[in-house]
Amino acid sequence: MAQPSFDRPVPFWRLYLRFGGWFSIAFFVMMVAPTIGSHFAHGLADRFEAEGRETVAKVLDKYWTESTDSDGDRTITHWFTLAYRTNAGRDMQIDDIVSSSLYDAIDIGGRLPILYLDSDPARIETSFGANRTAGVVMQVIALVFGALTLGALWFSGRRAVAAIRARRYGRTERVAVGELYQTAVSVNGKRRYRLKWREANGREGYSLMYPKDALLPFPPGHRITIYHGLKRAFWEGDVGPRKD
Repeated sequence: MAQPSFDRPVPFWRLYLRFGGWFSIAFFVMMVAPTIGSHFAHGLADRFEAEGRETVAKVLDKYWTESTDSDGDRTITHWFTLAYRTNAGRDMQIDDIVSSSLYDAIDIGGRLPILYLDSDPARIETSFGANRTAGVVMQVIALVFGALTLGALWFSGRRAVAAIRARRYGRTERVAVGELYQTAVSVNGKRRYRLKWREANGREGYSLMYPKDALLPFPPGHRITIYHGLKRAFWEGDVGPRKD
């Protein structure tokens, strides 16, 4: 549980996380998955372009499966059971996932053109260029999350650096707590609160968010120490005490 710190200065990494740095970590993780997926999709697309062989497959059966995630959302997956013969005369029968539109368009007994890999005939494309398209889509998704990662790094890092500069070099002021403010943010079902104060120059300041119990020792009227930065002031309890 987050608690104000008065015994030692809060290190940069903790301030970075308190100022929203967790978002950059989350965005980075979400960037990695499509980046890896795009790499493999483009690699497979290259293989289909180099050694893909076209043939006609017959739909022996069609069916769908249903799965439910932890939130109760349902996902329907459509399948074809396909039979085809390679150019080398090898008879193949596989089950392959297809789009819902293709599933609805072709009945059992129907035929459709496919691409298979000469070195791995069980690997097919029912929609020509599907792997290349998937790779491009995942690249775009990765770029979006990459941009969000950089944005979150800049935003949280800038605030953490500003807090450390204020603690080291900023003017110190004693102010009275004006309000224990309830935010709209909840963690594990419990609301988070901030201290609010008004500085001598008339500017309103506020602390980071904490559970209510952590801020009860600082009721309205209680005097606290703040450090002035270039654009805002930071509470000593947020950034820790200044080293002597």
